[in-house]
Amino acid sequence: MRAATFAAAAATILLPAAAHAGGYAIGDQSVVAAGTGGASTARDDDAGAAWYNPAALVDGGGWRVGLNVALAMSRLDAEDPDGAWAAETEGGVAPVPNLHLAWAGGDWGAGVSVGVPYGGNVRWPDGWEGSHEIVASQLQVVRIAPFVGYRRGALRVAAGVHVDLAHLAIERGLDFVDAEGDVLIDLRGAGMGADASAWIDLGEVDVGVSYKSRTTVALDGEADFTAPDAFAMRLVDQGATSTLRLPDRVALGAAWRRGALAAFGDVEVTAWGVNEAQVIDFDEEQTPNATQVNDWRTTVAVRAGGEWRRGATAVRAGAYVDPTPTRAERLAPSSPDSTRLGVTLGGSRRLGDGVALDGYYGYMHLAGQTSQNVDALMASYGGRAHFLGVAVRLDR
Repeated sequence: MRAATFAAAAATILLPAAAHAGGYAIGDQSVVAAGTGGASTARDDDAGAAWYNPAALVDGGGWRVGLNVALAMSRLDAEDPDGAWAAETEGGVAPVPNLHLAWAGGDWGAGVSVGVPYGGNVRWPDGWEGSHEIVASQLQVVRIAPFVGYRRGALRVAAGVHVDLAHLAIERGLDFVDAEGDVLIDLRGAGMGADASAWIDLGEVDVGVSYKSRTTVALDGEADFTAPDAFAMRLVDQGATSTLRLPDRVALGAAWRRGALAAFGDVEVTAWGVNEAQVIDFDEEQTPNATQVNDWRTTVAVRAGGEWRRGATAVRAGAYVDPTPTRAERLAPSSPDSTRLGVTLGGSRRLGDGVALDGYYGYMHLAGQTSQNVDALMASYGGRAHFLGVAVRLDR
């Protein structure tokens, strides 16, 4: 009986998709782009193109620098389909910084983007109904992406690499039937991928395309267990390893300009299917490895926005639809994702001498999804988030 109880508890230790569901991408990597719903693959007048489409910056325009900080305030909710219980994540403010730097002269250009394209920070109340599946999780991926580019006539191209530095931390309870325990897992690692992009001027319309390859991040760290005395020898503190697979991303965008008006549109394909399953491998043989089948699917997001300029002032608005990669039959408290619907407002003010200040506000609604996963807590999940961002841009 004691062995069976141990096996049941160990089998639910954690399984990383851990922690953040398919919706752990952070779409807004520039305050200017965020103001138009994140549609920026064809925009060439913002240093943030170092993330969205580096080729757009190979225009002979000299130096561009953009320093952005966004504050994300999100809340997830879970509810029993029959209304027997409900829970909300504990609120908080998460800063998301990024830096873009580029130089272009003649037919050549180069630059670097440093930001946090994947991440999240979620904490459910202690003792909530799903505490044996997840209590808290934190994911942060810092991406450093240098590039070089070349211009020939109306066509600009760029290529580079990216290095991802990842940190994943998870806390969950353990159920020993007649006793409680918990586990804290802290993993870190790095991986590398490649990027390519192109931009072309077709007159009133510009077109851009950008590809960012998948990254396989080997994670290594520690697992700290708290268990009843009867199980303490089997669930000892130990090392743990896992693998985080970040998806391929392809974006196609267009920008139309006429006088003071501009319109932007993007279609973004993200290959979340690279996350078929995830395994946490514990160092000690007596601690069973943990496996979670994710079965995520590739998604297609649509983003659009407009901009109006008058003198040194610009005003922006946008919207987006970003489908969830998480299937209802795999939905669980560790991955409570659903389709994102968002609207944004933004603006800029040029101060002269190549300096501009930018700001934006965004609201994101999680459309909601009900679990059909027979191996997890049955619940309906939803949520919402508010975003505030500011930036300083320098053009020389």
